[in-house]
Amino acid sequence: MRGRERERAEVLRLLAGAPGPGAHVLLVEGEPGIGKSILLAEAAAAASALGTGVATGRADELERMMPLAPLLSALEETTTRAAVARSAFPGGPGLLMWLAERVSTTLERRAAAGPLLVALDDLQWADPVTLMALRTLPSRLAGHPLAWLLARRTTGDDDGERLFGLLEQEGATRIALRPLDGAAVARVAADALGAVPDAELTALAAQAAGNPALLLALLTGLREEGVVRVDTGVARPANAAGPAGESAPAGAREAGETGDAGETGEAGGCGRAEATAGFAETGAVAGTLPRRLHAAVRRRLEEVSPRTRHLLEAVAVLGRSFCPSYAAELLGEPPAALLPALDEALAAGLLVVTPEELAFRHELLWRSVLETVPAPVRQALRRQAERVPPPAAPVAAALIAWDEGRLSRGLELAREAAEPLPGIPGPSGRRDPQPRAVLAAMLIDLGLLDEAEKITAGSAAEAAGRPAWAAAVLVLRARLDLAAGRADDAAEQAEAALATAAGLDVPDLACLALSALGAAALRAGDLPRAVRALASGQAARSAGTPYGRLRAELTAGRIVEARDGATAAMTRLGGLYDGLAGHAGVLTGEPAAAAWLVRTALAAGDRRRADEVVAAAEDLAGRNPCLPGPPVAAAHARGLRDRDLAALGRAAAGYADPWARASAAEDLGVLLGAAPGRRDAAVGTLDGALSGYGGVGARRDAARVRRRLRELGERRRHWERVDHPDSGWSSLTGTERAVCDLVSQGLTNRQAAEQMFVSEHTVAFHLRQIFRKLGVRSRVELARLAALSAAGPDGG
Repeated sequence: MRGRERERAEVLRLLAGAPGPGAHVLLVEGEPGIGKSILLAEAAAAASALGTGVATGRADELERMMPLAPLLSALEETTTRAAVARSAFPGGPGLLMWLAERVSTTLERRAAAGPLLVALDDLQWADPVTLMALRTLPSRLAGHPLAWLLARRTTGDDDGERLFGLLEQEGATRIALRPLDGAAVARVAADALGAVPDAELTALAAQAAGNPALLLALLTGLREEGVVRVDTGVARPANAAGPAGESAPAGAREAGETGDAGETGEAGGCGRAEATAGFAETGAVAGTLPRRLHAAVRRRLEEVSPRTRHLLEAVAVLGRSFCPSYAAELLGEPPAALLPALDEALAAGLLVVTPEELAFRHELLWRSVLETVPAPVRQALRRQAERVPPPAAPVAAALIAWDEGRLSRGLELAREAAEPLPGIPGPSGRRDPQPRAVLAAMLIDLGLLDEAEKITAGSAAEAAGRPAWAAAVLVLRARLDLAAGRADDAAEQAEAALATAAGLDVPDLACLALSALGAAALRAGDLPRAVRALASGQAARSAGTPYGRLRAELTAGRIVEARDGATAAMTRLGGLYDGLAGHAGVLTGEPAAAAWLVRTALAAGDRRRADEVVAAAEDLAGRNPCLPGPPVAAAHARGLRDRDLAALGRAAAGYADPWARASAAEDLGVLLGAAPGRRDAAVGTLDGALSGYGGVGARRDAARVRRRLRELGERRRHWERVDHPDSGWSSLTGTERAVCDLVSQGLTNRQAAEQMFVSEHTVAFHLRQIFRKLGVRSRVELARLAALSAAGPDGG
């Protein structure tokens, strides 16, 4: 009962109140496997220890036709025994009334001997007569020393919900068992494994999403099958290196080793044919889940019809989440034909509803369903999914693969979709420019800028008279400029894209444009411009598909972190962190995205989130061994989390993107600066980061590195002498304009100093210069003058 201290306290409170007057009722609910039965068993044990009588029973799906079966079982009564005692066996409604009276009389008799706990489990399967009896018995017997502990699943149980609602209105206490938090999961893992789990096993355990039944089945199965060993008090995969060589599994992942030579096959051997694991298949724990977990999932699946099981097996190839209409196309049926099976899966708690799609409730559940489908069938279903016939299917399949993190396959599908069609006029041989836009965006993600530039330039001529395509070209140009280190140009292109797309109902386009604008403004050090992009993009971010929306959310989180700090950013980004297992493609939006997410989580004190990002980044690298970028990004993320100098060094040397390379060098320099005797190495590394940031116009990042160097006793000149007029807007230096922008937005001197990575004294000095040059005497006057200047020509 790790992590259930509050619930245990409620049980003890219930038992303590049982001898007194009144109806003592505790209602327990939660998803399947969340721990309801364990809580009831512990309650029964605690009651026995206190000298309280115990009557325990449970409803059974196969006994729903037997009236009052749970109560009769709890009281050790049967209809036959009761009929013999009465010497008559009534029929029809008389039987139900007689049985109900018999239950009430037995409860009174048992309670007369002392306090009694009645604990009933699985009431989602209770028959109507039992529900009616439980509606009245607690209040009817309130004068007796009785305590009621009633439990039900929260999935697909309307009658049970009505009963619990009515009892709660009459004073019952209701508690919902939630998934275990990270600390409780760690304690359960330590109990099950007999030692503290290492990072790899911790990441695997996180796939149970805090469900105790799945978690214990996983960990116990791993231990039973001998794939875990304990070394110096730490549980590790059996084939992982010990403490002196803990980086060995990570090195294997970076080299793209699969740990399973049986199934490669996709994209010329560069990737797997299945999107099987949110946990890295390349890690030291084999991709195959333990038999005990498969058995637990199989028991869950036996609660639904064969048709629903077959549907779940088929849609599992689409990923943990899927679009019902796409699933219908895959199966060759109209969407309406799938509704009964989907409803049953939702009612059984196997699927959940997300804003855009349906998803398997737990990642381990999805993986188990997928693994139990024979490999040839999985491959056939995957190939069928990639041949779905609607016109948009090739692009949709490419985006699905990309979103799931199957980058090699997504790129291959995008190339196929962008190939010219015979018999179609026009310079590209296609009427629809979307496939080329998708292909260009993927190439930019992978750093293949020359090819992306060629596709974008070749498509620009077709944009005339087509606002959406014209805006898409501008977005691509903004992203190309950003990748090439032209942050100011990127911001201008992104704003032009937004203006071109104004009035168009294309939320993904707006998401991508706002994402490019916010990233460019941040990199250029223009926080006010980034904040304006954040404010204007809320509607688009709520309407876009995962491909565009999550990328915009990542940029929005970076803006919030720059303005308000890591804790505020974490509050905003919870959904993005939670969705990484199913939407790993968001990590490709910029090369160092995973590292930033880890850095932010650690700054906010959320180690669990940092672990989830590292697991997702390493999974992405493992599934794309032929692409150089993902392993480098995974090494950067892992190096930050583990404070691993070697991993950060590999990232600083391995990135193709100059900004990402500078970011890794900065992280390495910070870590070196904290190590005894490594000051000179830290200064040299930070100088390299400063040069890298300067080369791509990342003024905000460069300012931060200069502050780090100052903290090490080194100062770096960053200004150029330029002749300016004595007064007016044109008299302000670049630094003074930055101070003016921030102060005009309402920031204090301290807040502005934090944004510019300078001292508060320096901001105050520049502010005095601004007041003198503009002839103002207060912040209010400055803000008014700045607003007038933004609305018209130079106000000087």
